[in-house]
Parts: sequence; C-alpha cells; structure tokens
Amino acid sequence: MMYAAGQTKIHCPCCRNDTFDKDYRQLNSRGATFFGLDWVNRNATILVCKRCTYIAWFMDDLKELE
Repeated sequence: MMYAAGQTKIHCPCCRNDTFDKDYRQLNSRGATFFGLDWVNRNATILVCKRCTYIAWFMDDLKELE
C-alpha cells in the first residue's frame, strides 16, 4: 500500500520504494510502565518498506493512497 503524510507521498529513504506495510507501536515510558500504566502512553504509526524492510515512524496516522 502507498501512503502520504499530509500532501507528501512517502518513499523509503533507503531504496526509494513507495509500498509499505502499516502497523502501530506503543511508545512506552519507564514511569508509566513502572506503575503499570502502559495504556496512557501514546501510539506511533510505523511503515515497513516492502522492498528493504526499513522502518519509518510517524506520530500521526497516515493517508492511504490508491
């Protein structure tokens, strides 16, 4: 799938590919984890390049392109 951040189409910085697998990861902090409050941590959107497997992290959700 292809994605855009705002009006900018995303390309892999390593191989210039434009297709990715999308997933989400939780941004854990030591303090919240220590107190068992992982649910209060923010999530990040990650894109994994389908060609070279480079992982790009984004704080906002991305727009899917056709």
